[in-house]
Amino acid sequence: MADYTVVELTAEETHPLRLSVLRSDTPSKVLAFNEDDWPGTIHLGVRDADGVVAVSSWVPEPYLGEPAVHLRGMATAPHLQGQGVGGILIEAGCERAALVAPLVWARARDVALGFYLRHGFTVVGDGFTDDLTQKPHHMILRRLR
Repeated sequence: MADYTVVELTAEETHPLRLSVLRSDTPSKVLAFNEDDWPGTIHLGVRDADGVVAVSSWVPEPYLGEPAVHLRGMATAPHLQGQGVGGILIEAGCERAALVAPLVWARARDVALGFYLRHGFTVVGDGFTDDLTQKPHHMILRRLR
């Protein structure tokens, strides 16, 4: 496996992968999230010799009244999907999230549910179509402590 490093990023540094992975086949090309600049939000990435190859944003935001961290904008470069890079990123993010909350939640695309299930998330409730992307999603949760 290549040499990968988890790094903190600015919100803007997440935009290229948000565009190429999360917005390439959607009606919306919106790259900035309202939560990008909230206090406590961190943007993590995985960097290799070629640059940033995976990104995610971690927002302190309650889930049904419980302290939690909202995972947003998880994206791995297409040529590296299925090779463990996303797993490195999600585990690093969950380690950091556990310092501030007992729970991580997200609105996951159905095509990525297998990935999240392999990393300890559970699906909650019925599926829905996301208004912005027009893609099928489910709510997912991972208890950290």
